[in-house]
Amino acid sequence: MIRFVLATISMTLFAVGARAAAAPADLVLLHGKIHTQDAGRSLVQALAVRGDAIVAVGTDQAIGALIGPNTRSVDLAGRVVLPGIIDAHTHPAQSAQDAGKCSLDDKPLPPAVIKSRVAACLKEQPGERSRWFEVIMVDPSDLTLTRADLDAMLTDRPLLLTGSDGHTVWANSAALKLARITSATKDPIGGHIEHNAAGEPTGTLRDIAAEMVQSAMPAPSLEQQAAQLAKALDSMRAVGITSVQDAAVDDRTMQIYKRLYDEHKLNMRVRASFHLKNLHEPAAALVDKAVKFRAKWAIDPDFLRADAVKIFADGVIEYPSHTAAMLEPYLDAQGRPTADRGPSYFEQDNLNKIVAAADAAGLTVHIHAIGDRGVRSSLDAIAQARRANGTLDNRDQIAHLELINPADFPRFKQLGVIANFQLLWAEAGDYTDKATIPYLGPERSRYLYPARSLRDAGALIAGGSDWGVSSFDPFIAIEHGITRSEHRGLPALLPEQALTLQDMVDAYTINAAFALKQERTTGSIEAGKRADFIVLDRDIFSLDPFDLHDTKVTATYLDGREVYSLQKK
Repeated sequence: MIRFVLATISMTLFAVGARAAAAPADLVLLHGKIHTQDAGRSLVQALAVRGDAIVAVGTDQAIGALIGPNTRSVDLAGRVVLPGIIDAHTHPAQSAQDAGKCSLDDKPLPPAVIKSRVAACLKEQPGERSRWFEVIMVDPSDLTLTRADLDAMLTDRPLLLTGSDGHTVWANSAALKLARITSATKDPIGGHIEHNAAGEPTGTLRDIAAEMVQSAMPAPSLEQQAAQLAKALDSMRAVGITSVQDAAVDDRTMQIYKRLYDEHKLNMRVRASFHLKNLHEPAAALVDKAVKFRAKWAIDPDFLRADAVKIFADGVIEYPSHTAAMLEPYLDAQGRPTADRGPSYFEQDNLNKIVAAADAAGLTVHIHAIGDRGVRSSLDAIAQARRANGTLDNRDQIAHLELINPADFPRFKQLGVIANFQLLWAEAGDYTDKATIPYLGPERSRYLYPARSLRDAGALIAGGSDWGVSSFDPFIAIEHGITRSEHRGLPALLPEQALTLQDMVDAYTINAAFALKQERTTGSIEAGKRADFIVLDRDIFSLDPFDLHDTKVTATYLDGREVYSLQKK
């Protein structure tokens, strides 16, 4: 229970030490509602900062005693303060590069409308005829584009459309030619090239196959990419985000972060997950790459490190992709079982060895799993790692978790696996109502995004956005996690799976800090921790949950420095 701590100075002044607490603070915030997110979920009035650390929290009277002649004092006037938001699953460096591109806004559109929207973008942003033209945020649910459709949009230069699911791209003939994708091209490991009845590629590429055409595009300069990322991080701090876990990185991604770090422009704590792409490669060789990658990019334990690995257990569940791994087959449009259980991107024995080797090396294993078979395979591999290595403190996690078989709910607590949810997606709408539920049937669909079931089974829940698949605004995700709906008055998606506001705040603060292995320094507002916190324009604990998306951050502090201010915007 949240409680207001009102007692003597000795009880309310939690400091690193008596001597430290006695010296004047550099910064104090008074007269607020500060949700500390400590073990007791205490609510206090004030906090004090010296250097980059919180030195005390407590009553106005106690913290006021730390004001010296050079102390900056902020009157919160009753506003709410939270720890800095931690996004435990996102893709900032990659997603930042989409800024300014032609966007279809993740709206369900038929091919003819997509063609007209692309034509409008080309008119506004013609560019050079030799350059690729990119279109982003294409809603892939229930969408089929033929090669003829794609060539009709743009015939004389390469065109690439990227799905808002992050797992689908469409390429016209010019782009396929540059990528050397023909009827003879085989599927890459972990991906699928769609073909028509004549055996020719349709231009639709799923999962890792998308990288074949993306890699054929000329890369922007490192300076351009770093500048794009800097703008994106500015926007993330404006919604209160102070730490991120980049969910799939490579050397180029880390170079972008390192450029900002070297220029003293990072202003974000970054924990990165090295993407293990070829899950058929021998485990020892694959994990050796990850260990070397971790050593290479151990730049700063507080601001830039890469001590996790990312594994894709499957793809996406929506029709027509159906690349999520299922225990039972997908249904067809008439509700009849098919033979399709989704692809298998690995052999279970090798996945077991990869996860066990990564675990033994002290790496956090971060697995993308959407379908119930993908989730079970991931849990089976982690269970094998526990048998091989014992219980280590690596904070393994499975992300997305769109569909879980109920038999697997208790395994998360048993195995110490963190449930890394993206609950902004937990809503009714075309993705769910048209492209998912009809192909699963009502019985399986009872367990879509089963956050409450996992919480009740004792799982630790962390929150993430998966940006750029969806918005990185945490207050929208917090709203959806509670309401299971996009707007007041719309149907809720399995309201029995809703979480509480406190659950969701935990997921984006102290639980996410634990997932990133930084709970000793961030995630709560306590003496001795780094001074990462945010000030809100409203009391989210007294709001109608459907109004949470309107929440604005008025100030964001990182290491005691104000790195965003609504007034200075």
